This record gives sequence, C-alpha cells and structure tokens, in this order.
Amino acid sequence: MTDSTLALNPVTPLQAGAIVTAANPIPVSLSGVATSGVTSIAGNRTGTTGAVVGTLAGAAAKTTYISGFSVSAIGGTDAVGPITVANLAGGSQVYYLNSSAGGSTLVVNFDFPIPANAVNTDITVTTTADGTATAVSVNSWGFRA
Repeated sequence: MTDSTLALNPVTPLQAGAIVTAANPIPVSLSGVATSGVTSIAGNRTGTTGAVVGTLAGAAAKTTYISGFSVSAIGGTDAVGPITVANLAGGSQVYYLNSSAGGSTLVVNFDFPIPANAVNTDITVTTTADGTATAVSVNSWGFRA
C-alpha cells in the first residue's frame, strides 16, 4: 500500500468492469472536507478461507476516515461474514454477504466519510471468509487529515 496526496481535481468515476486494486482504487470524493494536508489511503487484501482484513492505517497527529469499502467472494456458497468495520466514531458496523459459486460483491459508499474513534487509529474492514471460497477480497478507501 502506498499513500499519495490527493489532487484538487474532480473525481473520475470508476468504469464498469474495472478491477479495483491498490494501484487502481475506487475514487474518493472529499465533498465538504478540507483538502489541505489530506492523504488518500487504501486498505486492500485478498485471501481464501481465513479472515481477510483491509486496513486504513492511522498516522501520528492525523485522523483516519473511511469513505467506503467492498467485499467480494467467488467459488463458494457459504455466507461471507460477519463483515466488521471497526474503530469508527460511534462504534463498529457489521454487514453480511451471501456468496455464490459465480461470485458476489458488497459495495458500501458512505455519503459522508466516517472518522476513526481516535487520532492515529487504524480503521479495519474484516471478514471471515467463506470456508469453500476460491477467493475473497476486501477493499477499503478513505483518507487521513
């Protein structure tokens, strides 16, 4: 994972069928948020049958924000979850995803970025992978300010 300072340009929408990776993250909109000193971050991980954790890393004297996340699973039919977004101001959020052999994806974009519950705190998106899955991915995006 690498950090890069956000440019003050409009967000380019993700094209249909585009593959989300650390090098090609889902665009982050900072509408209503000061952009001076803001660093975009992504927490992307893949796995098969164990826990998969995407981490938006905290930094000294900065607050981490999550703008959204996605969880994808392919090759299994068991539920993927719980999917827990932890260390948020206001408490953790929990989601579930029904998997299918052909693949399933859950994408959550927050209308307003949600801050971590403290300065220099990681925000994690964790799922217990489908025990029969071929692949599970967790992608999260946000920023530090």
